Amino acid sequence: MASTQISEFDPTIPKGEVDRLWRKLKDIRVPETPVVPDAGADYGPPLNWVQKLFATWRDDFDWEAAQRRIGRWKHYTTTIEDLRIHFVHQPAAKRPNNQSAPPPIPLLLVHGWPGSWYEFSRVIDPLSNPVNDDDQAFHVVVVSLPGFTWSSGPPRGWTLQDSARVFDVLMKRLGYQHYAAQAGDWGHWVIRELGANAARYGGSCKAVHTNMCPAVPSVPKEQWTKREQTAQERTDWFLGTPRNEAHMGYAIEMRTRPQTIGLALSDSPLGILMWVGEKYYEIVDPKYHALDDQDFFDDLCTTLCLYFFTAPSIMTSALCYTNNVRHEDYAEFNARPENAIRVPFGVSSFRYDVCPVSRRAAETTGNCQWFREYDHGGHFAALEEPKQLVQDLRDCFAKIYPTR
Repeated sequence: MASTQISEFDPTIPKGEVDRLWRKLKDIRVPETPVVPDAGADYGPPLNWVQKLFATWRDDFDWEAAQRRIGRWKHYTTTIEDLRIHFVHQPAAKRPNNQSAPPPIPLLLVHGWPGSWYEFSRVIDPLSNPVNDDDQAFHVVVVSLPGFTWSSGPPRGWTLQDSARVFDVLMKRLGYQHYAAQAGDWGHWVIRELGANAARYGGSCKAVHTNMCPAVPSVPKEQWTKREQTAQERTDWFLGTPRNEAHMGYAIEMRTRPQTIGLALSDSPLGILMWVGEKYYEIVDPKYHALDDQDFFDDLCTTLCLYFFTAPSIMTSALCYTNNVRHEDYAEFNARPENAIRVPFGVSSFRYDVCPVSRRAAETTGNCQWFREYDHGGHFAALEEPKQLVQDLRDCFAKIYPTR
């Protein structure tokens, strides 16, 4: 019989591994000239941005402080379908003197690429331990997708729908027979599966919220609002067109040759910085481009370190691209009847995401009962706009999560 044991996990990186990374950082020479003299951001992140990020990572970033942040929460592993699954479990703080607070909602948080469980580091505490006693609290479960950080790599052909099945088992193993879920990026298709096929999992997932919901309005383009036109322009900019997929090189490589690029990057700090950091330049709110926001910088460097310290995760994480829906098919996939989210769901749409969406577009993909849009924020909502995301989750689930 397969073990259902849940074991505590120590996320501490051995000092020898930390020292080795910084020896490598100090030995790297970052080129001083761009690929062409006027490259700017046309061929990848601007060279001056790369040089600043690299030098500050090497000289100023405090890994010991990051390690302390990582260790603030309880980490666990468990085995499901022969996969080691890593997760953080932060139950809601007890509030014995407040009888008016609603009961905590179990909440599954799922990241994407090039993120990790750490993408939710700024929202775990405010969700599980609200400052205001009357605010909705959550039993927070932050998972590592198979192949990311300390979750083992998946077998051939593993899909995001497979991950949904495994995470439903995990939630029940933790004692949560009913729960809500939140995600963006690849995690969107994990929770879409849970919401579209809730009956398949015993009706355990009661509501979902996503900060990414690829979709297009069901009316002719001539009737689109300015916001919808701007959203499509953003998506077209990211996807490109056949023979001109300027921002899709990373996806094509990971979709077709994950082992080649994975091995090339696995022991290369500069390689990881470029491969991962590119997205933290291209698809975030432009206010972060200057790298002068200390919290954002620290979170980005922590993410780079985690990919380096948890080899082969930079390789196995690429399998999300190999086995799942292609970028250009996102909206069509979500519009299929079999993929429609049947449980109540909500959307927070941020202006600089790769596919910001309107309410009526989101409604083409299922039972959308809550929607909010912003003129700021980007793809990594939990890192970029944690306060807004926390409030959105409270407002959304107050409306759509069943109370009985």
